[in-house]
Amino acid sequence: MEHEPLVSIIIPIYKVEQFLDACVASVAAQTYRNLEILLVDDGSPDSCPAMCDAWAAKDSRVRVIHKTNGGLSDARNAGIKQATGSYIYFADSDDTVAPTLVEDCLEAMREYDADLVMFQFDTISESGKTLLSNYRHNDFSKVQILTPVEAIKKQVKAEIDGYFWAFLAPARTYQNTGFSFPVGRKIEDLSRICNVIGEATRVVRIPKVLYHYRMREGSITASWDPKLTRDWTKAADDREAYIIERFPELKGFMTLQQLNFFANLDYETIRQSLIAGLKIDPEDADAIRRHIERLSKTASESDEPIPDTLRELLGLLKLGVAKFADNAVDALAATPDAEANETSMWLPLTKEQIAERWADTANTHDGTHHGQSSADNDMTLAERFRDMREDWRQLRIQHIEQAEERKDERKAERIAARNGVTFEQE
Repeated sequence: MEHEPLVSIIIPIYKVEQFLDACVASVAAQTYRNLEILLVDDGSPDSCPAMCDAWAAKDSRVRVIHKTNGGLSDARNAGIKQATGSYIYFADSDDTVAPTLVEDCLEAMREYDADLVMFQFDTISESGKTLLSNYRHNDFSKVQILTPVEAIKKQVKAEIDGYFWAFLAPARTYQNTGFSFPVGRKIEDLSRICNVIGEATRVVRIPKVLYHYRMREGSITASWDPKLTRDWTKAADDREAYIIERFPELKGFMTLQQLNFFANLDYETIRQSLIAGLKIDPEDADAIRRHIERLSKTASESDEPIPDTLRELLGLLKLGVAKFADNAVDALAATPDAEANETSMWLPLTKEQIAERWADTANTHDGTHHGQSSADNDMTLAERFRDMREDWRQLRIQHIEQAEERKDERKAERIAARNGVTFEQE
């Protein structure tokens, strides 16, 4: 390994003028100095292009790529093409990084003879306040040294997140290999994370928080729409196809884990769609059902046994998807906890309520009563995919806090108005 290899840091940028300076400043302040910082202006319509040029003018390590808007994947691909470093790291332009991120990763590579380094992260609010979070990705306290197969298994089981900003990898993984992020789709990290892990020789995970993930309402997970359902399934298909081709010995493992993945995903899709007051596209629901059926058939022909609890849950899911796809809005309106004027986006549907509705649906269709054990199984499987719920919980907390602040402000204004005081508008 070179004594001080050049590290390329790629930052796609679009409509983040509020956070851009903080992000780039945290990258420029790295204790490891031999950096190439690529700011990819993805046709941002605000002041971001000028801000990027200003950074290039004051730091010779910064290069700006101005391009027409093509989305996050397209911007990352553009950065990969122009990167000249021995290693490539991706940062999101609304987040910040710890000052020792690059130094700690390169040191871990040398110490553990690894070529892929993963680390922990925390979450911050729009104002930069550290938030409480409970991501499974961070559930380790000692250094972990893994083979690519071991790391892939952990990723598929959601013990390692798919965020590309959570690791540093060699440039050779991305360049001259046919690697590219899928343009026009979201959830691009999940679709390609195992491609990176699978090409490593040794993976090391270090228990250090080196990235600060900003939770904001403009993020992908905060703006859930039915198209994301399709992107989730496509990403899962991409991941499965790569793993089975690269590591055919994992086919049985993948079949069972994909069933678990879709069980959890469908649960969250339904739950989040109800919370957001959205209606699942019937075509998407049909696609999900077909995918589950295909995976179930494949699994039944393999040597990997499917637990009875999972079989039961999958049957319940198919009925649940059909019911909620056809009648999501009515189901939302029927929520006993909902107030008539409550904003539908933040209705507190619980796992117990969803499980009860699924059980009612199953009774209606086949007369079978699944009882409390089904609800327990639903919750157990859902816990394996809890990170998306964590994102929504953090956003909901911020929403409630902001609503309380606005409520207090309006109260103060009413009291002041009664006392003959008015507030000047800024």
